Amino acid sequence: MSLVRFYTTSGCRLCDEAYALLVPVARRRGVDIECVDIMDDPQAEATYAESIPVIDCDARADVLRWPFDTASLYRYLP
Repeated sequence: MSLVRFYTTSGCRLCDEAYALLVPVARRRGVDIECVDIMDDPQAEATYAESIPVIDCDARADVLRWPFDTASLYRYLP
């Protein structure tokens, strides 16, 4: 089973929208989601502070940055 890390932080409206798109697609693909609050991870904060929400799939070398839609998620997730 693949894993995606969903980089987010509390109070992020765009992150809430992105997560709502991600969950049903991940379930259909059998992909687990790990939510990472960038405020709890200094490296993630340094990397993604200006670009969350971001999805990082362990099966890919690239990340998926907002804005994305359901079709983009289906193309990105394994």
